[in-house]
Amino acid sequence: MGSEEPRPEQDIFDDLAALCVTPGFVHALSWISLRDNYVMFDGAMDSEAVAGSYVSGRTIRTEFSTLLGLLIRQPIDLSDPAPAEIQKLVNRAQTLLQELHDRLGRPMWESIGEAVRLSMEGKTRPPSPFTRADVLREPIFYGGESAYNFQYRDMALERYAADETRLRATKGFSIAEALAVARAITNIHGVKIPKALRNFKGLKSPDSSLLPAFCVTVEEVARQCGQSDEITCAVFTAFSATAPSNLDFASLGAFNLATACPIIALPDERFLALDTYGMVESIYDSPFYWMVGDKTYRANASAHRGAFTEQFVAKRLRSVFGEQNVHCNVNIEGKGGRVSEMDVLVLFGDRAIIVQCKSKKMTLESRKGNDKTLRDDFQKAVQDAYDQGLICARALGEPDLAFVEEGGSSLSISKPRHVYIMCAVSDHYPVLAVQARQFLKYEADAVIHAPLAADLFLIDVMAEMLATPLRFLSYIDRRVGYSERIQGTNELAILGYHLSQNLWFEDETGVAIVADDCSLDLDTAMTVRREGIPGTATPKGILTKFSGTHVARMIEKIEHEAHPDLVDLGFLLLDINGDTVKQLDQGMKDIARRTRVDGLRHDFSLGFGEGDAGLTIHCNPAHESKAVEALLDHCRRRKYVHRAANWFGILVSEADGLPKLSLAVRFPWKHDRKMDVETQGMVVSGHSAARLQPANNRARDGTKVGRNDPCHCGSRKKFKKCCWV
Repeated sequence: MGSEEPRPEQDIFDDLAALCVTPGFVHALSWISLRDNYVMFDGAMDSEAVAGSYVSGRTIRTEFSTLLGLLIRQPIDLSDPAPAEIQKLVNRAQTLLQELHDRLGRPMWESIGEAVRLSMEGKTRPPSPFTRADVLREPIFYGGESAYNFQYRDMALERYAADETRLRATKGFSIAEALAVARAITNIHGVKIPKALRNFKGLKSPDSSLLPAFCVTVEEVARQCGQSDEITCAVFTAFSATAPSNLDFASLGAFNLATACPIIALPDERFLALDTYGMVESIYDSPFYWMVGDKTYRANASAHRGAFTEQFVAKRLRSVFGEQNVHCNVNIEGKGGRVSEMDVLVLFGDRAIIVQCKSKKMTLESRKGNDKTLRDDFQKAVQDAYDQGLICARALGEPDLAFVEEGGSSLSISKPRHVYIMCAVSDHYPVLAVQARQFLKYEADAVIHAPLAADLFLIDVMAEMLATPLRFLSYIDRRVGYSERIQGTNELAILGYHLSQNLWFEDETGVAIVADDCSLDLDTAMTVRREGIPGTATPKGILTKFSGTHVARMIEKIEHEAHPDLVDLGFLLLDINGDTVKQLDQGMKDIARRTRVDGLRHDFSLGFGEGDAGLTIHCNPAHESKAVEALLDHCRRRKYVHRAANWFGILVSEADGLPKLSLAVRFPWKHDRKMDVETQGMVVSGHSAARLQPANNRARDGTKVGRNDPCHCGSRKKFKKCCWV
């Protein structure tokens, strides 16, 4: 921070307002839109193409919407300025936006400085600055979007399916028709913009007006989307603004018409569409407010909105956990009547996920920096959902309570060993991760874990990328386990970090800050999948790193299994590092080869962590029942030697080293003299120094094989470099 006193926020805003009505500014805004709202790539999409969306100095969508809203406050001067003047206007806009950003961030820096001063004086430090609404204004305004444009587009269809008759009667179009217009505009831009750029011979500086490339007419859009001019015109009427308008947008926290009507109706019957993301976002958001404005339909609109939220969550979770494991609107009933209700309940093995859904947005007063409304909004959107979820979590498995799912059938629930509570909101809720970390009051123990606050868009992405029960549960378990140690403004970035790096931190790591650009590969993969374009559909990382290994095939074999022991084993396998994967993979192959050669049983063990868990891989040519008995005995002894709480065993096939079955030995460790005798001579091997047990050094004919002799397995390697360890 410089020593010069910053200007008041309103003065900066007023200068921006004056700039936006300068003759020719609309042409500058078209170049800003091209630079900051579009991803350009040649061939297949990759993370390099998306990286431009995260560069410093890029105009984010809230900033762009602010410029667009200020532009329409006065009649728009469409006269063509000189190229140098366009660049000058672009530069001036960027300078003022940066000044505004610095001004909004000042309360945070001042609060940090105050905390440092008090600490140096030995006084009690104040609470985190992010508990203050004036500090949160900066991340609320500048935080990344929580939804992709294609999510708004696709989810809007489901959100308003029950309101289609009403919308057609009052607005003259359906949501599908509005989305067809939005897609047509995008397709027209996809032709016009590259053509204009070819004429300009590059993007280094504005050589002329780009405005015509962003302009469309009702007729050309109607032709592109194959629907009538009347319906297309009705869509434009609903989502466009005519200058001058938006006069109430006189400060940064005021309502901005451009967020609801991002298309500008020009005097010559053309429409200027500089922000197609804003249009699909408005198609998702605005119809609800149209309908609740009518008192005769308000109750229906609200009921449909709530039902959509629950149904969407249930649908996405069913795609992961299966129809039979996901239940909606589960009533909890006691002797005195209804106790509570779970909006969505997932039961898988000995684990449960409770999702409580709310349809509550952040109000304008909160965005302006009002402490009271900020906390009130959070209470209604998240805290109330969590409080209800906690009541339900405590009730699960209680013998005196009955669980009745939607439709009236009883649901039998055994008391789960792990319960995860998710609080789901149906709309974009700015910096939800930050607010949850600061404001959410929760209780956690060995069974009921810390909660995860999420919106529908995050749940959708999680279900897409973590598409099996094991991977979904494993991520939630880790994410909430680090709830007090992770700082990030965007949950998508945290998920992106997990997909690329595996969400795991050393105990010494007090706080981990996850930057927004950690979602680069995730952004790419989601776009490729949902838009059907060439590119990388799976981020490099945990989903691809060990492809083709025995460990990966073992995970694939169990990741849909609901047996508690297999879920725990899966958690263990997903948690191991690359070196251990290689060790396991090689070990499974080696012991299978040894059994094929000598007809004897072989196994090796790995211990993980401090008294946490371990794993034994066992290959045995005996009948399966005898093999399981031998494996169980070995696991019991290994668990005792390692003083572990849990020990897993995997029986592998001698044909290929792939798993045939698994088991678990689970109980607290305690000293046992009998076990001391049984385990005498067993050596502790750990995660970082695990090794195979010594191999049998005799061939099938009984001949002893020396270290430097050819290996009896037929590999043509020396025994010491093959089956001897």
